Amino acid sequence: MTKGKPFINFLRKLRTLVPMEVEVKLRLKDSTAHQKLSNILSPYHKQTFFQENIFFDDKDSKLSSNAAVLRLRFYNLNSHCILSLKEKPTISDGISRVQELEEPVPLATATEYVAKPQLLGQIDSKIMKMVKQEYGVGDEFVCLGQFKNVRAVYEWKGLKLELDETIYGFGTSYEIECESLEPERDRKLIEGLLEENGIEYDFSDFSKFAVFRSGKLPGWVKNL
Repeated sequence: MTKGKPFINFLRKLRTLVPMEVEVKLRLKDSTAHQKLSNILSPYHKQTFFQENIFFDDKDSKLSSNAAVLRLRFYNLNSHCILSLKEKPTISDGISRVQELEEPVPLATATEYVAKPQLLGQIDSKIMKMVKQEYGVGDEFVCLGQFKNVRAVYEWKGLKLELDETIYGFGTSYEIECESLEPERDRKLIEGLLEENGIEYDFSDFSKFAVFRSGKLPGWVKNL
C-alpha cells in the first residue's frame, strides 16, 4: 500500500499541472475560401507543417467513452513525433477549450507503436501513467485510424494564426485556429478579417477528432 502512495501523489500533482488550451476555431467554407485567405495572409507567413495524426484507445474504448483522446502526431514527413492526451473538451461559438498534456517520443519508437499499438502500454511516460491510473486502461491498445493536416502558421496583428487543410478519408475540411488568452476579442479580430475580404466562414462545432470519428464532414449552415 505504501509503495503506491508516491505514485498516486505524483499523478495528483501532474493533474494540477495539465494546462487548458483555449483556441478560436473558425471553419472555412471550401478550398476557394482557404486559398483566398492564404493569399491575403502570405506576407505574414512564418512556416508550414505537414502533420500526420494517429489515434489510439484500448479495446473497450475507455478513453473515447470518457471524451479523452490519445494521439501520436508526426511532423514534416517524420522529422519528429509528439504524444498527447486531450481531455474534457468543450467547443461553443467558435471557442474551444481542452486540457492537453504533451511529450516528445523518439521517432523510431513512435513508428513501432503505430505498427504494434499494444506497445503503447509499455512506454515509460507520464501520459501513459495518467491514462492507466485515471481511465483503467491496460496494455491492450488499438489504433483508431489517422488523418493528415497541412498547417500554415502566420503572425498577424500580434496573433499566431494557424490555417489548416485537413485531409480525412472521406473529404477535406478547412479551418483557421488561434490559441488565445482572450478568445472573444481575438475571434472578433479574425471574423473582421474574414468578413472584410468576403471569405465565407462559420464557427467550428466539432473538433477534428470528432469529425474524424463521425466519418463525415459537418454540414454548411452560415452564409454571408
